[in-house]
Amino acid sequence: MKIYSEKAVLFLHAFPLNSNMYKYQFEALEKENIPYVAIDYPGFGETPVFPTFKDIKQYTDYIVSKLYENKIKKIVAVGDSMGGYVMFEIWKRHRELAEGFVFVSTRAQADTEEAKKARMATIEKIKESGKDFLIEAMLDAQTSPATKKDSKKMKELECIMMQATEEGIINALTALANREDNREILKEINIPTIVIAGKDDEKVTPPEIVKEISDGIPDAKFYEIENAAHLPPFENPQEFNKLLIQFLKEINF
Repeated sequence: MKIYSEKAVLFLHAFPLNSNMYKYQFEALEKENIPYVAIDYPGFGETPVFPTFKDIKQYTDYIVSKLYENKIKKIVAVGDSMGGYVMFEIWKRHRELAEGFVFVSTRAQADTEEAKKARMATIEKIKESGKDFLIEAMLDAQTSPATKKDSKKMKELECIMMQATEEGIINALTALANREDNREILKEINIPTIVIAGKDDEKVTPPEIVKEISDGIPDAKFYEIENAAHLPPFENPQEFNKLLIQFLKEINF
């Protein structure tokens, strides 16, 4: 969408979704007249795959280039899962843009060797048999019991995930496996920050893992959202939007 403001909330989506996962936030911010921008990573949603993109830094630079293209000079970044990893890179390499952070269902640690091997095995399986098995697994792992009971939401999530290209998924898995450990930079983050976990996220980023981010960032606040697992903005948008809009108003954004 076209942005006519030098300040905007930047939405960074989870893997393997796209910016449509934030549709409830778009509605809420429009009611509040708060400018926002949401950009799909290459190979996801409306952005074509870039074959050479296999590093979180490349995804981050692409996002930042789009911000400058739209003349956006200041952001509050909201990043779920992979979006959080992009936020760490924004802080390390483009921090002049950042006025606030909302980390959602993400972690500061790099992948363990075991996790890296699992991602590589997934890549090989996608090359052999396609992406459907991954989408099925992600739908199960990323959603709460309450979300699983909502067939409409589950179908919507499946449709969003299915828009991802196989090459885009493979590239992103490579980038995720090779990302840097960000625990050391937590203490350097000196902008307003809130950290949000889904209370029912048992398989991907359990709340205690997410909380390590807020524990490491000075004055950061931590929240758990009920009836949500890895995708709180989509699973429980009412509670998520309350926290987000309250935060934006507190920092006068």
